[in-house]
Amino acid sequence: MNTTTDSLAHGYSQDPILMVHSERKAALVIDINGCIIECTQSTTDLLGQTPESLVGQDVSVVFPGLPFSQETPGYNLAYVGMDHAKNVWERSTARTPSGGSIAVEIAHYLIKRGSKNFIVLFLRRPSSSADTDA
Repeated sequence: MNTTTDSLAHGYSQDPILMVHSERKAALVIDINGCIIECTQSTTDLLGQTPESLVGQDVSVVFPGLPFSQETPGYNLAYVGMDHAKNVWERSTARTPSGGSIAVEIAHYLIKRGSKNFIVLFLRRPSSSADTDA
């Protein structure tokens, strides 16, 4: 489990979306069960959490509004597959360790690493209007 941008880019060289954005945007990688396995430094800065507090955690603990569940890995993949085609940012809320919340926007992408599927969540502060520059 890694927390560096380099680790996110490593193994995803076939995916230009991740290569372009992982170095300059907040990003989380989750497995198909919704467990956070990697995050960028920009993510920890945005959410005010340490990498150690994010990696290994179920993404629904941090983003309770996301419909990912450990019990439904097939649905998790289908959900991201549908959103990936739309290429849009969704408004969401992240929980802070102190019990507060932070407004964010999330763009979802499905990535293959070897024979396994992973979900990449790009994060940003909300903009005044939704756009498609994910």
